[in-house]
Amino acid sequence: MSAHSQVAIIVLSWLLPFGAFVLAGPVIGGSPLKLPLLVAALLIAVTLSVRGAECGVDCAADTIRVRGWVRTVSIPTSAVILVDPDRYALIWREADGERLTRLYAFGRSRRGMDRHSRESLDQLADWVSSR
Repeated sequence: MSAHSQVAIIVLSWLLPFGAFVLAGPVIGGSPLKLPLLVAALLIAVTLSVRGAECGVDCAADTIRVRGWVRTVSIPTSAVILVDPDRYALIWREADGERLTRLYAFGRSRRGMDRHSRESLDQLADWVSSR
C-alpha cells in the first residue's frame, strides 16, 4: 500500500465516524446519549486508523498471517492453494472446503493497483508457489 493510500485511509477513517455523528445530530438532539455516541465514534475512528495502517501479510515457514481491517487470520502455509491477483485474495483449503481471505493491503486504489502492491502480490504468489 502506498504512503498516499495509507494517509487517505487514516484521514477518512477519522472523518467518516465524525461525519456520521454530525449528520445524526438532528436525530440525537439533546439526548443524554450524545456524549457516549461521540466517544464510540472516536473509538471507531482510532480503531480503523490503526487497523487500516497495519493491514498486511506476514509470511513464515508454517503460517501466513493476513492482517485485515477487522481481524487477523492465520493460515497454515501448507493449506494455501494459490494467490488470486484478480480478487486480491489467498485461496486456501480447510477441513470443510476452500476458503478465500482478502488481502486488503494489496487492494486497488481509485487509480487502479499501484506498482508496489502489484509487486508485493506477485512476490507473495511466487513465495506460495515455491512451497
